[in-house]
Amino acid sequence: MILTHQPFAACAQLVSVARGAVTLKKGARGVGVRLLQGGLLDLGYKMPGSIQKAGVPDGIFGLETTQVITKFQGAEKLKDDGVVGKATMMRLDALAAKKASAPPPVPAPAIPSAAVSVDYTLGLADPPHPPDPGAGPWNSRPTEASYLALRSAIAEVLPASIPLVGDDAVAHMWHYLNCSGRPYAIDLAGMIEEVPSAKTKYGQEVTQAKKFVEDLPVGTHQITSRNVEAGYNHKSENQNWYYAIGGYKRWGTGQATVQQGPQGRSYVLDYTYRFYDRYNWDGGKSVTLFGVTITDYFMGEFHRQGIAREFDCHGSVRRRFTWKHGENVSPAQLTAPATSERGA
Repeated sequence: MILTHQPFAACAQLVSVARGAVTLKKGARGVGVRLLQGGLLDLGYKMPGSIQKAGVPDGIFGLETTQVITKFQGAEKLKDDGVVGKATMMRLDALAAKKASAPPPVPAPAIPSAAVSVDYTLGLADPPHPPDPGAGPWNSRPTEASYLALRSAIAEVLPASIPLVGDDAVAHMWHYLNCSGRPYAIDLAGMIEEVPSAKTKYGQEVTQAKKFVEDLPVGTHQITSRNVEAGYNHKSENQNWYYAIGGYKRWGTGQATVQQGPQGRSYVLDYTYRFYDRYNWDGGKSVTLFGVTITDYFMGEFHRQGIAREFDCHGSVRRRFTWKHGENVSPAQLTAPATSERGA
């Protein structure tokens, strides 16, 4: 990696400057300029005319930025021409990386293997489903201008990124960057329909519930999963849901009615398939949008610096299943959930 300060390394334009392919000077605009300004601010240089509200650099290489770059070059015994070339870029990168005190990136977790069937039990309570540790405490580190600049750059390109990563991935990231931390109801019916493994796991869960119901006595019963099971939306299956969710927990609850008639036993199951995940990117996950590479590291650092916030994702789909003893639940019932929560 030619640049070591994480926000700089995320920007293709700044990497090109570090390679000596291009320069940045007065009149330039965009993400690269914004990140340069953020780095200078983090190093203690004052740029009041280039700062928007909340301390976010404006990304315009104007007179003030030229003057500050010249001042920086003089202080570092570089050619003080106000132009950011390879030497200036590399020195700014080295100082910014040294000043930053962010924790190292978290290694990628193991992707869960195929889930093992679990039994259902009588009752109403959901099984325990604790969140993973995520990025740690929210707003636990000082906010750095270079990360504010990176967050702002990502927010600007998100609306145009739906064709690249998908509508759910963009919606979930918007909720994260909005920093409310409020729970969010995902489009679980859409995920089941669009991700092959999610559809399979939904069918497995219903089959488990059906088998349990067939062993119950005549009457009406509340049922629930004993434990949660894992699922994972792989990028090769559906890029949208890979970036929107990745790994998740799932289980089922419902009300079952068992009847005994002249033709034998019959069953009605008002079933709810449930989902939970904590929105935080798995280690090793990244995506490049319009020259800016977003990584799990940045997502966690935004949370720790208090400029984005992890949140709980939940979801459910509901359907009534009816069948006679020994009869299979139809594939149409399994693959077409009737209702789904959606939204924040």
